[in-house]
Amino acid sequence: MKSVLQITLGILLAGLITLLVKIGYANYVEYRVTQELNELAMQQKQAQLVRQQAAKDRQRAEYQAQQLARQDKVKRQQIAKQQEIARIRKTEAWRKYYLVPEDCKNFKSDEHMVTCINQKADLKAEFDRTYLPENIRY
Repeated sequence: MKSVLQITLGILLAGLITLLVKIGYANYVEYRVTQELNELAMQQKQAQLVRQQAAKDRQRAEYQAQQLARQDKVKRQQIAKQQEIARIRKTEAWRKYYLVPEDCKNFKSDEHMVTCINQKADLKAEFDRTYLPENIRY
């Protein structure tokens, strides 16, 4: 009877040891799975942060591009305004510079008209060649 009891106790002890090993292994597997899930969650969080930073960088770049475009537009408008003012000043200077000769106020013939128009064109070309807006005072 002693040997049956010893065999039974041995079997129970072996079963208990097997159960403890299975519990330990299950805990180890659970620990590793939890660790892997935490690492995966951290990687996803980092990826999300990278995406958010990229979105912020894109927004910043778009904002800077818009600012540059606005500045460029303002600069182009200023240049256009300055060019228009210069054109008006030059036109006004030409108007003050060129006086129609009395002889060309009434054309006597086609030939006379051509002569007057050519004289005016020559004077205009000379004016355009020598016109310096910074020397003109208004």
